[in-house]
Amino acid sequence: MSIPLGRYELLKKLAAGGMGQVFLARKRGVGFEKLVVVKTLLPHLVDDEEFFQMFVDEARLTARLNHPNIAQMFDVEHEGRQRFVVMEYVHGEDVRRIEKRARAEGIKLPLGVALRIVADAAAGLDCAHQARDDHGQPMGIVHRDISPQNILVGFDGSVKVIDFGVARAAGRAQHTATGVLKGKLSYMSPEQAEGGQLDARSDLFALGIVLWELVCDRRLFKGASDVMTQQLVKAAQVPPPSTLQGSLPDGLDDIVLRSLARRREDRYRNCAELRLALEEFVMRTRLQASSAHLHAFMQTLYADRIAAPADAAVRDELQPGSDLGSRMRDDRATPSPPNGTGRASRLAHEAVTARSTDLLEGGGRSGKVGSAMAALAALVALGSAAFVVWPRRQVHPAVEVKPTQMMRVEVTPPASALAITLQSEPTGAEVELAGQRLGVTPLELSIEKASLPAVVRLTHEGYEARSQTLSEGSGPLVSMQLEKKKQKSGPRPLDIKTGR
Repeated sequence: MSIPLGRYELLKKLAAGGMGQVFLARKRGVGFEKLVVVKTLLPHLVDDEEFFQMFVDEARLTARLNHPNIAQMFDVEHEGRQRFVVMEYVHGEDVRRIEKRARAEGIKLPLGVALRIVADAAAGLDCAHQARDDHGQPMGIVHRDISPQNILVGFDGSVKVIDFGVARAAGRAQHTATGVLKGKLSYMSPEQAEGGQLDARSDLFALGIVLWELVCDRRLFKGASDVMTQQLVKAAQVPPPSTLQGSLPDGLDDIVLRSLARRREDRYRNCAELRLALEEFVMRTRLQASSAHLHAFMQTLYADRIAAPADAAVRDELQPGSDLGSRMRDDRATPSPPNGTGRASRLAHEAVTARSTDLLEGGGRSGKVGSAMAALAALVALGSAAFVVWPRRQVHPAVEVKPTQMMRVEVTPPASALAITLQSEPTGAEVELAGQRLGVTPLELSIEKASLPAVVRLTHEGYEARSQTLSEGSGPLVSMQLEKKKQKSGPRPLDIKTGR
């Protein structure tokens, strides 16, 4: 059954977050119907002027951006006290879910497909960065939340950038308070992680992270904690992809590393330049990287979903009479909000509710596993924001285990750090890891496995600096040979004789 909302019928919940919920909906017309996405504002935030203004700002920004690589905004409407926006429906998946599905199915993401996704996303971002207002003045839009979750790939091979909810633009009603970080830490630029001023090159850096991860099939900046992740982003020590994937064509390292340069002045000037570099690289290496190749890959990866009737996946999901607010669900219970009206508690509750909903409604085996991990991560992360009291579940084991039996069980936790002895020839080289000087060789290092891969750099007077990527397979002894600096050749001195 569907739920009516103005001119639309809500069919299926797609996502939920701290500000609102996202539904697949149907708009009926005379002799036709159209699938769209409806994003509603949560009821308890309707009267919160700050959240409502952020909601409207996102709609206003996105509505100005008309580009095939940006999900289009159609309308802003209200029905009673309910406020919602209507957006383009992309029949596909986000890049993070595509990565997970391909890994679960044992399918390697082709390099050309990865480059097509990033190049098209760069085109959409460049449109946003170059947008102008009604007076022809640059709007100065910065997305600030570019990540695999916010890049959609349609089953038809289209690529769409979504979610400008935390985007910044000149003249926007809402501004970020000093010291407040918005976005995902693992996909921030160094200047964003430091709370500095941002421009389009910050989004370019974030897209560079997505590019690196698609090419290398692993996370780039992912520490054991948010603090460690933020430190990794600030240091911006990036291993060249070829050190992790040995069969890459020449020239790709240069493109990736330039987009991820620590100083924004050393990056491409804009996303258009990054896109051009990728397109020229694809042509030179003759990679299969067209939209048709992306379409063929999606058809293979999601053959089961594409073959199923379209209506079967979207209908009969919601029950009539359900609340359109944070209680939108069937007979499954979600956590009650904690006591108190503070914003931290409110946002904590919404984050837990969103993750719980994703876990309950995730489709497919790999989707449920990913959602379960996300829900667990959300609960751990919320420990510093709010205390949520959960009712204790009674567990009745089939076999009684006596305390004496339990005492005999010894569990050895897995090592969380990698121990390495670093040597160099010659000895006495300065060791730098993640931007920090640690001492001179020979040196014993203990590196958290969660921060791997990491790049260690050696410098020695009179010798060329050398870098090497450390991974879980490194060690326990790592030896690095330094080469002497070459003497610069100059013009020979004139042979001037004096005397007779």
